[in-house]
Amino acid sequence: MDHSSCKACLEISAFRAHLYEETALNHVGMSDFVGDGMGTTHAMMRHRLIWVVTRMHIQVDRYPVWGDVVEIDSWVCGSGKNGMRRDFLVRDYATGEILSCATSTWAMMNKDTRKLSKMPDDVKAEISPFFYDKFVMKHEPSQKIKKLDDSALYIRANLVPKLQDMDMNQHVNNVKYIGWVLESIPQSLLVAHELVNMTLEYRQECCPSDVVTSMTDPSSPVAIALSVEDTEGKQKLIKQAVDTACCPSSFELQPPDTATPTMTATGDLKYTHLLRMQADGSEILRGSTTWRLKQRFLNSKNQTQH
Repeated sequence: MDHSSCKACLEISAFRAHLYEETALNHVGMSDFVGDGMGTTHAMMRHRLIWVVTRMHIQVDRYPVWGDVVEIDSWVCGSGKNGMRRDFLVRDYATGEILSCATSTWAMMNKDTRKLSKMPDDVKAEISPFFYDKFVMKHEPSQKIKKLDDSALYIRANLVPKLQDMDMNQHVNNVKYIGWVLESIPQSLLVAHELVNMTLEYRQECCPSDVVTSMTDPSSPVAIALSVEDTEGKQKLIKQAVDTACCPSSFELQPPDTATPTMTATGDLKYTHLLRMQADGSEILRGSTTWRLKQRFLNSKNQTQH
């Protein structure tokens, strides 16, 4: 696989998030309470409130291929006292097979102060009739995502938003953050692996003049093993990871002079991510991702073993 194919995989992930966003906008556009077409109710407009996403979790079972037609279901429900949850379910239109699902948590922000706000009673009265209390995925307590620092293994600096990345509130669209997170993913990972799970925790908004740094660090034993440069050290960590985590793993190590080594580990690879302001180091987003070996590489390994 060449780098253009790796890039295509990332573009599919971002495109899927754009489809979630379009579905959500279509949903609120069909609702009687809509005020400005972006899910802002009439009462929210009176209070100078807007919606901001605080957390998103995406799971992918299978990526669609060329020619597939998909359908997306989406619904909303309350989340705590002052938030809202929006879920998504993506199916193959022809077979009904579930391809992916996502859940997101939203809060209200004052448009003038840019601070989070409690949900006023008149706003709650407007939106609560549309709540549908159904979970798209098993509800589990969210694990804390650690904060990365300059010791992160992969760092990509000088990322800047473009005009098309901005939303109507003049901050970066939440889908753009996904692209920035993936900017610091090692290219060698993308050759044989695909993204299957992503959790994002949004900490602050990003404006047109901001410059962003993307950071990635391996967080699972196998991913840490793959990050070691010397072959002997890599093999020791691989054995330790398999012995302690009991995860079936196999690796193909490229020669030392290979410019971009190919990581091909069976078993999940997990990474931790951070987006931060380049000017003052303040957090924009924390994230975690899980990657699996692409099916064609897995089939190739099985055939070789037999």
